[in-house]
Amino acid sequence: MTKKTLLKKAHEKLEKLPAEKISEVIDYAEFLIAKTENTMHNDELLKMAATSKTFAFVNEDEVEYTINDIIKG
Repeated sequence: MTKKTLLKKAHEKLEKLPAEKISEVIDYAEFLIAKTENTMHNDELLKMAATSKTFAFVNEDEVEYTINDIIKG
């Protein structure tokens, strides 16, 4: 179904509901919008973190201590 068709169908259904139930539908729609926006932001952050070289030094540094250093205490 197209978005236009879905909107028309939703409008027809909403027309049959009392105001209290329409308010609940609006609250749920706002929740879904916020959830979608948060997911988009999280995806963008994950992409930025994956391509960032901020923590590249973690993979490049040599190990300064060995197990023997720990055992010797």
